[in-house]
Amino acid sequence: MKILSLLCFTFLVSGCVGGATTIPEQTLELEGKVYSMSRSEVIDAIRECETSGTRAVTVWTKRKINGYPANIIADITCAPKWK
Repeated sequence: MKILSLLCFTFLVSGCVGGATTIPEQTLELEGKVYSMSRSEVIDAIRECETSGTRAVTVWTKRKINGYPANIIADITCAPKWK
């Protein structure tokens, strides 16, 4: 009974798709190098977000330094504040 209800559910959900069975071609493009932000750039970006009434969201990435992965800040984005 469980298998039959699962098959019926799968059939109903797949019927809602509308017959779109082809997946569009996608590619992943990466930059050659990731540059870290300096300390002063980070401070200025955070202040800029705070003065505009938003919160700063840091985007972290990893880069190998002397053969070991290290966390670096790649970007800071302003986002709405939590309420």
